[in-house]
Amino acid sequence: MWGEPDSEAGRLHVVNGFYRLTRGTYAQFGLPLPYPERAVDTVLAHARDPRYFGPDTGNACNVLDVIHPLWLTGRQTGHRRAEGESWARDHLNRALGGWQDGAGLSFALTSGTGPTRAPGLQGTEMWLAIIWLLADYLGLSDTLGYRPRGVHRPEPATTYPA
Repeated sequence: MWGEPDSEAGRLHVVNGFYRLTRGTYAQFGLPLPYPERAVDTVLAHARDPRYFGPDTGNACNVLDVIHPLWLTGRQTGHRRAEGESWARDHLNRALGGWQDGAGLSFALTSGTGPTRAPGLQGTEMWLAIIWLLADYLGLSDTLGYRPRGVHRPEPATTYPA
């Protein structure tokens, strides 16, 4: 990871920056991540922060920032896999429980009112991609009946020899 946690946001910006950078580079070109075990350690430390992952906190971006690096590094290492799978199961159950028939998923999956708590296109699109990543990390994506496309596709845009 690049950067340091801060007193206000913890590791949020470090992990989010890592997700964005590695998604747009390593993942898009099918390249292995450097130091995957250290990435797992940092991501799982962030995943324990109750400001972003408590029972009534968090949103699609927070979960995506964790599951994509776990999913990506999981192709390279089994480091702390059981802990990552436990986290993934909890968030998969939470996401599936957030579905509202005829409406979809809200971005925040938390109680209350406001645009991030109302089911809509943004929440549904993001959570469906996240659900797939969570399920794939757990070896269950074949049971879903879909695979993300577009910006959330799991395949690289192109591959280069490592």
